[in-house]
Amino acid sequence: MAKRVCVVGAGPSGLTAVKTLRQAGCDVSCFEMSPVVGGNWVIDNPNGRAAAYRSLRTNTTKRMSRFSDFEMPAEWPAYPRHDQVRAWFESYVDAFGFRDAIHTRTTVTRATPRGDGGWAVSLAPADGEPRTETFDALVAASGSYWDARLPKWDGAFDGAVLHAQDYRDPATPFDTRGKNVIVVGIGNTGCEIACEIAAAGAASVHISARGGTWIMPKTVNGAPASDSAPMTHPTDAVIRPFDLLPAGVGQALFQRIAKRRMVGAFKDRMARLQALGLPAPPAHPLSKRPTTSDEIAGALERGAVKAKPAIARLDGAEVVFADGSRLRADLVLCATGYRLTYPYLDADVANTRGDDLTLFMGTVAPEREDLFFVGVSRPTGAFWPIAEAQAQFVAAMLTGEYRAPSRKARARRARPILGCNAWSPALYGQALREELRRGRARAR
Repeated sequence: MAKRVCVVGAGPSGLTAVKTLRQAGCDVSCFEMSPVVGGNWVIDNPNGRAAAYRSLRTNTTKRMSRFSDFEMPAEWPAYPRHDQVRAWFESYVDAFGFRDAIHTRTTVTRATPRGDGGWAVSLAPADGEPRTETFDALVAASGSYWDARLPKWDGAFDGAVLHAQDYRDPATPFDTRGKNVIVVGIGNTGCEIACEIAAAGAASVHISARGGTWIMPKTVNGAPASDSAPMTHPTDAVIRPFDLLPAGVGQALFQRIAKRRMVGAFKDRMARLQALGLPAPPAHPLSKRPTTSDEIAGALERGAVKAKPAIARLDGAEVVFADGSRLRADLVLCATGYRLTYPYLDADVANTRGDDLTLFMGTVAPEREDLFFVGVSRPTGAFWPIAEAQAQFVAAMLTGEYRAPSRKARARRARPILGCNAWSPALYGQALREELRRGRARAR
């Protein structure tokens, strides 16, 4: 009998999970609190959790970001816009015909393990009575970019403090034109927003960072930088030299090569940015997720954006920094990330303390064979095909094609998901394929 599977969320990870599990023969129901699919790629998503802004484009190219059996249109730019990405997800649903499996306007309020196995899932439809349904397995694909993390500083501030989740453009929800703005955070979002606000006529823009990171260009000589890199797609089945090595050996070799290449190519660039006030980057470029930006280096060099250290406290109309310097500001905009939260799961089921999860193969709750997290482990690179590879792994496990090792072995091999982020997507995909080969042998 086909396993009945509940997928929570119809963003990118949830969509590829539904499609993959259904093709494998599972009976899949996906529940999405919004009336639309696409998650964060829907501007002003009615679910109230959207984090997209009007100028948003992908940080990875369409070649890297594609699903294995669903390309993005050739005429699209290398880094597609948010509206194109949303349209692509809609067409993905229709191309594979699984819209009927997605129940929109339905919130999963609680998912509880049953004593005899499986899950009791409490549902709250917007236009119906609450109900509970039972499932053999649960796939948590509800995303990790929605529970905004706002820093807490001592003191009081006369201006506004907002999270980047609220930002849509330089005039919404706060008109930054002619204002003094401090952007906190030098990840992709912080750098993009700081440059956009500066270009739109802010009186001043400063970007504050408590720690350094490597800042890579999106393009080199007019071409996407990442498309020239080897091993970019985790579902690529082509045999490459790295595939002949165990995944752990391949990862170590990849780390060494990546460090040598990236440090050699961008050491002088990072030294210039550090001289302009950014904190020193970590010794290894992949020990922390790099930032990709074509604009921030030029904006800092022109003085359109200026760097400041971490904020120490707020003092009326001024912001005080760790080095003792002060700035008058009208807005502090925090591009400070999100908490990892699963409000429908108890803490003993999904312990996200430290915004981390310890999982087997970056996907499976080690103590269970019916709870999976898709799209939360994000090795450096595009994560939609990573979610697809994870969904393929889950499908093999639920259909019996793959047999997991013992619970004790899974616990021994489980790792925090943040540790997976230093892998390349293809090496992570390779690790999944290796484990699938072992699990198929166990199943036989």
